[in-house]
Amino acid sequence: MRVLRSRRIVGGEAHDTRKGSTGDERQATSGPTSSFSTSLLSYPVSVLTPEGCRSRLARFSAALNEHRIDAAVLANYRSVYYLSGHLRETELPQLLVVQPGARPLLVTDSAPTTPFDGETLVYESYSVDWPVSFAAVTAKAALALEAALGRVHGTPRTVALEKDRLAAELFGTIARRWPSAEWHSAGALLAPLRRKKLDDEVALIAECVKCIEAGYAVARDVIRPGNTELDVFKEMHGEVVRRAGYNLKFEADFACGVRALKEGGTPLARTLLPGDLYIIDIFPSFHGYNGDLCRTFAVSPPTGLQQKAWEISRRGLAIAEEMIRPGVRARDVWARVHEHIDSFDFVRGSFKHHAGHGIGLDSQEPPWLIPGSDHVFEVGDVVAVEPGCYSEALQGGVRLERDYVVREDGLVNLSEFPLDLTVPKKSAADKRR
Repeated sequence: MRVLRSRRIVGGEAHDTRKGSTGDERQATSGPTSSFSTSLLSYPVSVLTPEGCRSRLARFSAALNEHRIDAAVLANYRSVYYLSGHLRETELPQLLVVQPGARPLLVTDSAPTTPFDGETLVYESYSVDWPVSFAAVTAKAALALEAALGRVHGTPRTVALEKDRLAAELFGTIARRWPSAEWHSAGALLAPLRRKKLDDEVALIAECVKCIEAGYAVARDVIRPGNTELDVFKEMHGEVVRRAGYNLKFEADFACGVRALKEGGTPLARTLLPGDLYIIDIFPSFHGYNGDLCRTFAVSPPTGLQQKAWEISRRGLAIAEEMIRPGVRARDVWARVHEHIDSFDFVRGSFKHHAGHGIGLDSQEPPWLIPGSDHVFEVGDVVAVEPGCYSEALQGGVRLERDYVVREDGLVNLSEFPLDLTVPKKSAADKRR
């Protein structure tokens, strides 16, 4: 097999190691803008800002120094994105080598399209000259990683790894280069840093929320007896993608009526029935950051019992909103919401899930609002709160979910779409906008 060229990119300038040529690898990105923070307006809301990445990298380097760790090799593409701004949502290896006081080293199959304050080594992931397979591509990545490790100053004695994300061949490359190194968990160092979202992260989450709300805005036009879950999914998914401006990663729960009590999940050709309550929980990823909203729609005019269930869930949401502050234990919020829902006979025992969780690079992350959690709310947390109550007598249940940023003085609500069971249909003028 012939030796394939690799490229290293320093400060956005690409260097072909075989030919010695240079070229500008930076490309402009486009995406919807956001008014969340005026400091972000110079960048499209589809990227993490260079300033934000530098701040996060500095915090991570400080954590490495604090724990006396000489270097780190990150292998989760989310972690790589978090610190570098380079997003590749793929199973192909994406690696970032961090050494405090030195420029980071990025190993990827695609050159960054946004400014990156480090050196990039690009490996080949496709060619007509060799049979492409995951093993073959990983071997290419291992060669690029070997070159990156050779640029690390000195011989690290302590190294932090995301070992659960490293292919065996990649870990072998590191172990051969630094055979005497003591291994530590990079994930344990990143986890507390990831909870405190910076403005560029919150802007992406807020934009994701707007995409979800665009989907809810068309839901009322298609949620009616006789249509199917797939009909609703098709219209909502199409609108979310249209609002996002690209085919974003889209996960959601589209199980309607009593089906939501038994299984939930992907939409089916099940027909929406009169009297059904339709819980639609959507949690896509917009350029790497997740929003997570849930609304419940009445397929036909709601009954008195269904309206009562809505009031119970709405009050549960209000309880959480009133309680969540920096320093409050997440499990205490869950306990109070659970106590409230269980005080009503017809839904007692039906609230068996979490009352919420953090969101960010993952659709579910700390802090967890569950009885077994030891998490305490902190400034910078972004949390999804989702109380719900369920019963066959309701033909489903009611779950309501909003996303919030935790600030010193309370919560900032990121979502505006109404929580009501019945939402007016869009007018013809609205549809033309």
